[in-house]
Amino acid sequence: MLEAELIYALNGLHAYDMGAVNSGIKDDLLRDKVRAALCAMPSRNYRSFISRFVTSFYFSESALDRGYGPRDAKDFLVWLDEDLGQ
Repeated sequence: MLEAELIYALNGLHAYDMGAVNSGIKDDLLRDKVRAALCAMPSRNYRSFISRFVTSFYFSESALDRGYGPRDAKDFLVWLDEDLGQ
């Protein structure tokens, strides 16, 4: 799975699970592919990828302007741990 596909999938799956049923993604096969892609990453690459994702989606200037911040990043990381088992 390419990084851009993984980013799109993570964002969509998380959005759906958080209640955005119209704009999120409900796809169990995709969820399994995302789990597999994340599990296949070496630890350093995984940490780097998740750090970039969280920074981009929750701490960038545009994310902050849209109202995102630390609480949203925490919610994503909890979701990642509990719902995706990462």
